[in-house]
Amino acid sequence: MNKSPLLYRRKLPHLQPREGTFFVTFRLAGSLPKEVVVRLRDEQAQTERVLARIKDEKQRKHLISNQRKKYFGRFDAFLDAAQGGPLWLADDRIAGLEADAIHYRDSKDYDLHSYTIMPKHVHLVVGLDRMPGR
Repeated sequence: MNKSPLLYRRKLPHLQPREGTFFVTFRLAGSLPKEVVVRLRDEQAQTERVLARIKDEKQRKHLISNQRKKYFGRFDAFLDAAQGGPLWLADDRIAGLEADAIHYRDSKDYDLHSYTIMPKHVHLVVGLDRMPGR
């Protein structure tokens, strides 16, 4: 089996390990106010520009990795705390449809390790290690 990463393109090139475990989060459109998303992205871009100036590559990569974890955490905290926006996934019927869709792809496109459905977003942990052709 070819163990080299898979390269594919959409708007930007992606390098994806052929085997691996991925933590995926997706959210409902409108689940966060646009100004919050823009502010978080701008703050992250500014922080990464500052960190990119660090000469020591190991230290720079470590600090950028930690900063990206904090960035994700801030998005997640806003999703958990936001009062407005759609709450479709809080409806058991709709959450059930989403769970069915997640399970439908299990063992076809990924190995589903775990997931959680929140009122405004979903978290998945999936593996690609046993998928055919990977």
